Amino acid sequence: MSPFINVLSVVLAACLVNGAPTGNDIVAFSAGLTHTMSVSSGETIAFDKVFTNIGGGYDISTGNFKAPKSGIYAFTIHGYDANVDKAMWIELKKNSQLLVSISGYDSHSSAGNSVITYLSAGENVYVQARPNQSFSLFGKPDQVYATFSGYMIGEMDRSQSDSYNIFQQFPNFPASG
Repeated sequence: MSPFINVLSVVLAACLVNGAPTGNDIVAFSAGLTHTMSVSSGETIAFDKVFTNIGGGYDISTGNFKAPKSGIYAFTIHGYDANVDKAMWIELKKNSQLLVSISGYDSHSSAGNSVITYLSAGENVYVQARPNQSFSLFGKPDQVYATFSGYMIGEMDRSQSDSYNIFQQFPNFPASG
């Protein structure tokens, strides 16, 4: 089974067990970069076009997402290198902890990555340039390639997050064959 199908299966199973978030329970944001941005070593990238910000967790002025609720969250990042003979190297961080990275070398290279992680209310997730890396991310108002998005899959207590196995609820899932 592909990694995408595995992740989708977990998300769907969580919705079946806990119910999909609705109304005031929804937390989701998506933001992109509408201009070419020179990024310095360790700089946090503030994505300037907000597509959605349900729950108000994304701060356009700082580029930080602050979890309004505790739970399991999914995040994606994407970058598009605007440099010639230079590496783009971006890190997705939770507080100061590295979650995942993306990299591309030379103009017009792109990369993306995603992660699912637990956040307590008030914890921050953000995108920044890797230390000792300086580069430019490409973007225009009508060409948004660099993005940062996230959403809460469901609420969960931290004590359950590392030991909880959603598939315990469905012993025959996924069905073989």
